[in-house]
Amino acid sequence: MNNYKIMIVDDDPHICEIVQVYCEREGFICSYSYSGTEAMKLLASFEPDLIVLDVMLANENGIDWCMNARSYTNVPIMFLSSRKEDEVKISALSYGGDDYVTKPFSPGVLMAKIKAHLRRVATGRSEQLLEIPGLTLDFYAQTVNMGSGPISLSKKEFSLLAYMAQNVNRVVSVDALFQLVWGTESLEDTRTVAVHISNLRKKIESDVDNPERIITVRGRGYMLVARNAMQART
Repeated sequence: MNNYKIMIVDDDPHICEIVQVYCEREGFICSYSYSGTEAMKLLASFEPDLIVLDVMLANENGIDWCMNARSYTNVPIMFLSSRKEDEVKISALSYGGDDYVTKPFSPGVLMAKIKAHLRRVATGRSEQLLEIPGLTLDFYAQTVNMGSGPISLSKKEFSLLAYMAQNVNRVVSVDALFQLVWGTESLEDTRTVAVHISNLRKKIESDVDNPERIITVRGRGYMLVARNAMQART
């Protein structure tokens, strides 16, 4: 397997060490945290491919942490806990968890489950690439690659670009973009779309004042132009 990154969140250093040792034997890169607060910081900096999480952290609830983490990541989260009650398992899996392993646990079984989830991650990633001339969108990482490397986008920027990419070389109305990203119940103004398009252009256009990738079709909306179409126009 590739050098996947595994994040361990458990207030028991011995458990962290055991999981880390077995993960590293498989060639995985590991990092761990003993508290939910520090784990949230680690989540942003480490960018794991999978998280092993205890239900009962010191002074914290692992299920609550999982719910919060789902605002930032969609990687598999495996609960590793001494709690065996069905209601705890159901709650953990209902609020963002992908698997539940009880302590004491078999390291071999745990690793088999981790590798199974990572295989699904790999399959999902390959299926979540959208390539058009000059741009590759990674729906898993929420990034766009223009050949020089990935460009990080905000969630709304990526959503806007992704929708236009799925309708490449076709005009997409401002209303359609607004409804897609902000929703019908949003209190935002549709002019917010123009602000985000401007920010998006700063990241993917070579000349923001003369955009060639995302063009404005006056009175109708915006259009993402694929490179072959761009060349035909010049």
